[in-house]
Parts: sequence; structure tokens; C-alpha cells
Amino acid sequence: MADFWRQWGAEVLDADKVAHGLIAPGGECVEAVVREFGPRVRAAHGGVDRSVLGAIVFGDSSARERLNARVHPAVIRRMRAWAEGIRRESRFGVAVVPLLYEAGMEKDWDAVVCVASDETTMLERLAQRGLSPQEAQARIASQWPVREKMARADRVIENKGSLAELELRCRAVWNDLFEQGE
Repeated sequence: MADFWRQWGAEVLDADKVAHGLIAPGGECVEAVVREFGPRVRAAHGGVDRSVLGAIVFGDSSARERLNARVHPAVIRRMRAWAEGIRRESRFGVAVVPLLYEAGMEKDWDAVVCVASDETTMLERLAQRGLSPQEAQARIASQWPVREKMARADRVIENKGSLAELELRCRAVWNDLFEQGE
């Protein structure tokens, strides 16, 4: 969705990319994460080894909460500052926030659009990204159920078909948002 909206003129900020930057070499959260999880999570390049960290936090909800406590505040600050700049300059922005509800950020936005797939589709897509079935299931289980996110969102885009179908659904919501003035 975000790639389509970027092509159509929106500025896009992805919370996952912000978080990845915070634990990359020189990132503001590297030392806090290494202190919390030990030297085994430090990558040779000086940042955090995301695959090692992922193996820890996606199998242990307590570890995931500790990670979120160290990274989420900085992600939220950056996302909010970006949104303030977008609003101040009267531009159209799209924030991609996979953990929107988990992080308590749903009130920060003018409209919430949930892009939803069924679990089978999500598992297939995670497998295409190289995750084992167990890793994929752990990632899905670490988030709120999609049905709950769909129920809370202002709009929902079903994403279980082709890319062309997704583009049509995204265009319909894009047009609706501009007509609504959101």
C-alpha cells in the first residue's frame, strides 16, 4: 500500500525502518539493547544483529516487552515529529505502523487504514522472506489479531490477492480519503 501511495504523491514513513535505524551502527538505541540482551546481539558492524535479536524476542513475550520498552519511545518520538512536520506543511503523509495499537499510537493519526491478510497468506509471505513456519507463527502471534485491528481501523484494505487487486483497493481508499478531506 505505502509504495502505491508514495507513487501517487504521499510522503511515507515506516515505523519498522525507523526502528531498524535506531539499532543500526550508531543508532540511538544500540547500547540500550546490547545492555539488555547482552553482547551476543551486537553485530560485527557495531549495530544490533536483528536475526539474533529476533530469535530472542519472538520466542519470549517478556523479552519482546523489554525490547519494546527500549526502542518504542524513540520510534514514537520520531513518528510524531514527522507527522507534525507533515501537518505543518499541509502535505499528505502515510505512516506505516505495524504495531500501531500495541504501541498506543492509534490516536496520533487522522485516519487509520488496516491492510489485512488471512493467516495462511501471512504465513506464506513470511516464508517467502525466509522465515521458518515456527518463526512466522511467532511473529504473527506477537501482534494483535488482525480481526481486532480491522474492527478498530477507519478503513480496511484486503490484501490476499494479486498486486493489481491490491493497487485497485489502495486507489479506492486513497480517493476516499481525499474526498473526505482526511
